[in-house]
Amino acid sequence: MSRFERTAYHLLPAIAYGDAAGLPVETRSAEYIANTHGTIDHLLPTTENPFYKGLYEAGTWSDDTELSIAVARSLIKANGFDMRAIADEHVTMYGQALQITKPNGQTVVRGWGRSTTTAVQRYMEGVPIEQCGARDGAGNGIIMKMAPLALWHIALETDHDEVYRDLDSITTFTHGLPVARVASRVHFDMLSYLSTRRFDAREFTDFAYWSALDHQRDVEESGTDVSQALSYLIDCPQPTTQDILDHTDGKGFYVPQTLAMAYGAFMAHNGQFAPSVYEAVNLGGDTDSTGSIVAAMTTIKGLEPRDIPRDLTKIMKLA
Repeated sequence: MSRFERTAYHLLPAIAYGDAAGLPVETRSAEYIANTHGTIDHLLPTTENPFYKGLYEAGTWSDDTELSIAVARSLIKANGFDMRAIADEHVTMYGQALQITKPNGQTVVRGWGRSTTTAVQRYMEGVPIEQCGARDGAGNGIIMKMAPLALWHIALETDHDEVYRDLDSITTFTHGLPVARVASRVHFDMLSYLSTRRFDAREFTDFAYWSALDHQRDVEESGTDVSQALSYLIDCPQPTTQDILDHTDGKGFYVPQTLAMAYGAFMAHNGQFAPSVYEAVNLGGDTDSTGSIVAAMTTIKGLEPRDIPRDLTKIMKLA
């Protein structure tokens, strides 16, 4: 089995593991997690998650995994990037996802973000793909599901200009703000770096920061939020938990902050799978998303058999 085949084999289970690791404490603060759980270092049942009430056992995953699967299926079915295939797979996954009723009486898809839900609903109503995205959408709904697409392009050594066009298309399908396109491009650059180079913390940080500057220049009206969010890592190539919390919002729902927290968690442990994933989880905020993003990063960097947590079997059992 080649390195790319091995990475592809582990990628979706790894994403599901990171998702499941963070899901039980999604939206909780780092302080709450520390006071309630101490330090989380293994999969927990989802009893605390307001959207997963009931007997959801340890290893349950959410939309981060569902939408990563949707992207992967679209690539296989279309034998490459096809925006309509991606949109159709989102619709399929939307139809399979559980609908829940919020306290205000609104019916929503469990766990899905507002921007993604709205875009899929618009697409189902016949709105053109390029017009479906929420104009104010700047959440992390793209980078949490783009690892299969990134790996596909990395394996084929696709020209980066073509990759960025694809990323712009999949991003604007659900998230309309320019900062979301910048974040998607930067994250691809970093996944490509991890796949093709030997990891060096300072080089990784510099590369991420300059990538953000480059894409902010290329994407009109994107602002400087991505580069500003990542800049703290220049002075903290191996940050502590407190370093990350001191330099981010500790939530990670806004995509520049997602990158800042995920990259900090990854760098804190030099991309080791379980320590990096649980670093992200213990930071609090959008824990299932940051956990799944970090899990994908560590897998694309290169996952050794000794790095695979024993409780990954819980993920495979639920697949």
